[in-house]
Amino acid sequence: SDYFHATLYLPATKADIRDAIQRARGFGREDEYQGISVTGCPILPVLQDTRLQAPTIRELNFLATRLEELSEEERLILNAIFQQQKSVGAFDAGISMQYLINLTYGLDEVPIASNVGNDEQLGQLVIDYEMNEDVSSIPENVRYLLDKSHIGRLQRQNDDGVYWGSKYV
Repeated sequence: SDYFHATLYLPATKADIRDAIQRARGFGREDEYQGISVTGCPILPVLQDTRLQAPTIRELNFLATRLEELSEEERLILNAIFQQQKSVGAFDAGISMQYLINLTYGLDEVPIASNVGNDEQLGQLVIDYEMNEDVSSIPENVRYLLDKSHIGRLQRQNDDGVYWGSKYV
């Protein structure tokens, strides 16, 4: 009838995990979730407001290890992707640990543009680097007449892109 709990900072060693399980009186139930929740995650802050589907300590520890291994740019990309998917309701029913762990892979393949923090700046980038066939077919001497915000918005929607600070992911 008593409630036992333990705080565990991840990534953790096997000894730390064993100690936390002992404090929570969870021996024999290590792979069962017993009300596990994330109360803070500096690398992926929005995670603490997301319901996880049946997390185990082993999976959370593996995720924490993966997050620690990410470069600063990969962390930025992960946060942007996670926030974008969360904002469209992708995680309303929770997120599986497998899906969450898989999100940490392939981040080095995601394009990122620095100093692009709004649709107008993205539109200018599309025009300058001829990133869109329709825009690049317009003669250069009249491109100044184009609506950069509209072009940027269309590009962002086509890319499923998101602004994260002064970067476009």
